[in-house]
Amino acid sequence: MSRNPARSAGARPTTAPGLWLLVSTHVVNDFYTGAVAALLPFLVLEQRYDYAAVAGITLAATSLSSVAQPAFGLLSDRFPSRWLILAGLSVAAAGIALSGVVSGSYWLTWTVIAIAGIGIAAYHPAATMAAREAGGGSNRSMSVFSVGGTVGVALAPTGVLLTVGIFGLAGTPLLAVPAAVMLVVYAVRMRSVRRRSVRMPSPRVGGSPATPGPSTAGIPEASPAVEPAVEVALEELQPSAPASAQPPQRDDWRAFAWLTLVLAFWSIAYVGTSSFISLFSIQQFSADEATASIALSVFPAAGAAGTLAGGFLADRWGRLRIIRTGYAAAALGTIGIVLAPNTAVVVIATAVVGFTIFLPFAPQITLSHSYLPNRVGTASGLTLGLTLSLGGFLNPLLGILADGTSVQAVFALIVVLLLVGFAFAFVLRERRPPAGRA
Repeated sequence: MSRNPARSAGARPTTAPGLWLLVSTHVVNDFYTGAVAALLPFLVLEQRYDYAAVAGITLAATSLSSVAQPAFGLLSDRFPSRWLILAGLSVAAAGIALSGVVSGSYWLTWTVIAIAGIGIAAYHPAATMAAREAGGGSNRSMSVFSVGGTVGVALAPTGVLLTVGIFGLAGTPLLAVPAAVMLVVYAVRMRSVRRRSVRMPSPRVGGSPATPGPSTAGIPEASPAVEPAVEVALEELQPSAPASAQPPQRDDWRAFAWLTLVLAFWSIAYVGTSSFISLFSIQQFSADEATASIALSVFPAAGAAGTLAGGFLADRWGRLRIIRTGYAAAALGTIGIVLAPNTAVVVIATAVVGFTIFLPFAPQITLSHSYLPNRVGTASGLTLGLTLSLGGFLNPLLGILADGTSVQAVFALIVVLLLVGFAFAFVLRERRPPAGRA
């Protein structure tokens, strides 16, 4: 018997081919999220943007996304939207590729990065729904998908350093290469999927040995982004009991609102740390660009490990316990940044913050799905869009605080916000799905 009451009795194990394809697209998409933060020190040093201006660049990446991502989530609930996975990825790459080219104009830079933010927003709800289907709705499968994003963010500082660090801001078009490669890989993969689909006979429905259980009539055709074989995709989307035996579960908007409030504090802490950790080393210890980038690389890399650990631990010990632990431990790690005597301690403390702040990531997503089981796309769009974007909206205020006092004061405020998020996490309650529902 599972120790976690939230674990669905009907959840299926991770189905690797479809899930890993989605993980690959997530790596590339969120590479462009991380590229925004990695570009900030170059904009400060080459274009002489002040801290409030670079915080506004972060706002550009998230402002339109805050409205667009829930809208894309709503579309994903109502219409087939798997095409948004690659369309969003392409737009994100184009915006970041142009950002350095037009960096002589602050408002052009703001605009193209805002466009990149829309692309990032378009990608996430559709891809998260596909990952949920491919992984059977478990915390660990969601953590595997989510870790692709944190790996992408972790790779961004290195990618930016190898391009912009060598060629200057005029080298940002080279940052579009990962998206171009992913598009080719995806196209080749889909061509192989279509060939297999044509060769395979239509699966029998209604309880044949190939497809046991209830009829699959009326179930939408599975997207090749979920599974590379038609009969596996149908099994993945097939309910485990007749619809008449499973009364629909009510959407709990009140619980979802509380979760959104908790996520708001996570968002400000995450975006603030991503935006200011390099600038903290530069201001506090006069570090150069390469040294300052180390902590920025460590943050999402540790976050990838934390995301995986959070998903597996939540399946074993329960989502709420892992969420609360993550907030409290991240606050302690941020205190380490505030009190750091040198850049080495900053890097170590940043690793602690990265690991612990991402422990709640996958459990928060699956918890949002349990609160809105009839609107999974909307839940994904709001949790990954509106709440994460709130940090971007408030980031210019953090920039003003840094200009008026110091970057150290920003991290002191982040400590307070994480502790408030930890306190509000005790309002959250677990929700057990009906038997047979993922």
